[in-house]
Amino acid sequence: MAVITVKLCAGSGRAARALSGLLLLSTALLSMACSARRETATSLPTAAAAPTASMATLAVSVQPSGATVYIDNQRQGETPLTLQLPAGRYNVRVQHAGYEPLEREVTLHAGRATTLTQPLLDNTAPSLSLDALPELVEIGQSVHIQAQATDNDSVTKMRLSIDGQTALQGSSADLDYVWETGNATPGVHHVVVEATDASGNVSQATRSVSVSAQTTPEPSVTPLPVKVAGADLKSYETTVTLPTYPYQPYLRQRTDPHNNFPVMWLDRSAYEASNPQPQPHTFKAVVLENRYLRLTFLPELGGRLYACTFKPSGQNIFYANPVLKPSYWGPLPRHENWWLAIGGLEWALPVHEHGYEWGVPWNYDVQKQPEQLVIVLQDSTAVDRLQAQIRVTLPSECACFAVEPRLSNPTSAPQGCQFWMNATLTLGSGSVSPNTEFVLPTDRVIVHSTGDGALPGEHQTMAWPVHEGRDLSWYGNWRNWLGVFVPDLQESYAGAYNHDTQLGVVRIFPPHVVPGLKLFGFGLDFAARTEYTDGGSEYFELWAGPGRTFWSEDDIVLNPGQTLEWRELWLPFHGTGGLDQANEHAIVYAAMHEQVHVAVAASTAQRLQIDLQLNGEMFHTTWADAAPDSPLLIDVPLPQGAGSPLELTVVIHNAQGEATLSYNKVIAP
Repeated sequence: MAVITVKLCAGSGRAARALSGLLLLSTALLSMACSARRETATSLPTAAAAPTASMATLAVSVQPSGATVYIDNQRQGETPLTLQLPAGRYNVRVQHAGYEPLEREVTLHAGRATTLTQPLLDNTAPSLSLDALPELVEIGQSVHIQAQATDNDSVTKMRLSIDGQTALQGSSADLDYVWETGNATPGVHHVVVEATDASGNVSQATRSVSVSAQTTPEPSVTPLPVKVAGADLKSYETTVTLPTYPYQPYLRQRTDPHNNFPVMWLDRSAYEASNPQPQPHTFKAVVLENRYLRLTFLPELGGRLYACTFKPSGQNIFYANPVLKPSYWGPLPRHENWWLAIGGLEWALPVHEHGYEWGVPWNYDVQKQPEQLVIVLQDSTAVDRLQAQIRVTLPSECACFAVEPRLSNPTSAPQGCQFWMNATLTLGSGSVSPNTEFVLPTDRVIVHSTGDGALPGEHQTMAWPVHEGRDLSWYGNWRNWLGVFVPDLQESYAGAYNHDTQLGVVRIFPPHVVPGLKLFGFGLDFAARTEYTDGGSEYFELWAGPGRTFWSEDDIVLNPGQTLEWRELWLPFHGTGGLDQANEHAIVYAAMHEQVHVAVAASTAQRLQIDLQLNGEMFHTTWADAAPDSPLLIDVPLPQGAGSPLELTVVIHNAQGEATLSYNKVIAP
């Protein structure tokens, strides 16, 4: 940080600014001469010659010296600098490379001396170099991590984090650390180095290292080893630094009188006039972890679940925008909207299209219980409006998390509203893969909006997943943006699977309480990606709520004192090859070619019995151990003489013999 002092002494009036060019030139020459004499005698500016009644003296001193001074956009010289000017109003701008320009409009009054002292802020992040790391190591090998940083002022902090957890932090501009991977899980691990200077500017460098299991196989253990419940649970606070456009100074607030909710809106004209550029911004993060999942919440950004890492593969199910950039989308007029396509799972209320509270701070409380971790997120405790509470539970030894939204009306009058959860997803990749498959439990959908002229328009119904020969359950067949609601849910699950990353997610929910289900995606020909990101990445959205659509006829109404709540499960899974059927116990996918292929991903480690039937006849039974980090894969040759098509029935029993999942699938070999 540097400090600038501006001293102003004024004469009589603004009319004197019309003095001849000769007078201005003489004044400038006199100022330069005074400046030269001052530099010879001392490093501080000295008083100029006594001003006339209509003239003022302007003294500018800034550290570090050498800043350029502009008066009404005319360059006057470098600091330290003293000028005489006619009294009046001026725009004074001081610029120094590596620092934020200081600009003030000042009015000089006759007979007065005015002194302004303002900070000149360092806005240049440190230059950071992170040495190359090996792309693949075996568990137990050491990884040497070295980084160096330089800055125009000084580097005050270097921080190393691995998978979001601080491994080393110090005040030196050099970082040297040896990462011992003996306790690392197999999969991709993210190494992040941050350098911070004295003014808080942050630069970041990242590397990814894949850790593989040891090549010498360990003997299998049957039955599964006993695990201590709760031993793998941990919670902690950390930070997440994201390149962020400076939207916050341009946010304004008003009140929605219908809902009595504060509404933050963006003064976009002022924001865009500032020529905004992204700068690193650090947000508080709250992390819950068990053996299989790591959940990261950002309380400052609507209490969202920002990331869900499936630890066996090291993949995040959610989209992670590489930059936070205010879009034109949301419930407000286009020139006031500022919705950030951050990624993760957000809570949208009390109106449609992301609502009002997705980007404002929420309160939170973390509770560590014997066999689970719980975070309770709360938007408000005001009794003159609706209140929302989100309870997220991470059980021990389970590759799932539970979400329990609760909407309450503490007022004395009925309250109508929209209430949705919105997940922005990519399933293990930086952008949506064309080989992403959507699994919706329906045979028809209602179009909310679309940019694809070959599809029906708003409010119209179309078949799902195949419309006029085009299978829209595959993202590669989407040409432009499309949002659809599911009017008739036929199952209690919905999900998606990325066939490139082999990562999927399924949502298990009570359809009689939350019949609202919406899918949105941009399509391969979408041309406005720069409205929400700088990297051209895409995501898709999976919405869930108690109202069937965004339209006002489907608003929900809570009477005075009434509460609406439900519980649903989210299960990430990997390596099944697809998704056919799911419940809280397992995810199943089946296919037939020359043999029957069945994949089972269990939500917890357990011993299962798998029964397979063809056309009602039992033809294969097996007992096997399944776990979230090792999906069970079964391949059985087709019986001789098997016809086509075939109806495959899969029944899963737990160790106690209880049937936990059963479904039929007609497949042509």
